[in-house]
Amino acid sequence: MIESRRRAYLEALGFDVWVARPLPPAQGRLQLSPGQAGTLLVCAAPAESATRFAGDVVRALGGEACWAWPDTGAGEDSVDPAGAIADRLITRVILFGAETGRWLFPEGIPEFLGSATVAVAPGLDELASRGHAKRALWRLLQDPLETAAPARPA
Repeated sequence: MIESRRRAYLEALGFDVWVARPLPPAQGRLQLSPGQAGTLLVCAAPAESATRFAGDVVRALGGEACWAWPDTGAGEDSVDPAGAIADRLITRVILFGAETGRWLFPEGIPEFLGSATVAVAPGLDELASRGHAKRALWRLLQDPLETAAPARPA
């Protein structure tokens, strides 16, 4: 019998039906795209990494980048940012959007994490539509130690 139909029968008979809730998102955990690269690009959602502009960012880096996004489904293969940096020998992390950074690092976005510098760039939606945001990202890509936005959340 289909689960939804079974639940409807039980409710019609007056039984309380208990349904397991999904696990809450694992704050501070990432889902990684396949591949090895020295630069980790962290966006807000998997769909953002598949946009045309995201492809342009990777091409600007010479095709050497790996995408990641916050794990919102408590996936088994999620990793913490420090673990991803150590496992993949990452030397630079770029967070797209301050909200993504605050979600990953609730106590504050560090300037360095393990062997990698951490920088915050404008969100991909803002980058796709605003010239000043693109210029800030370009400066960030040219100088890995420069930050495009303040690293500490307000």
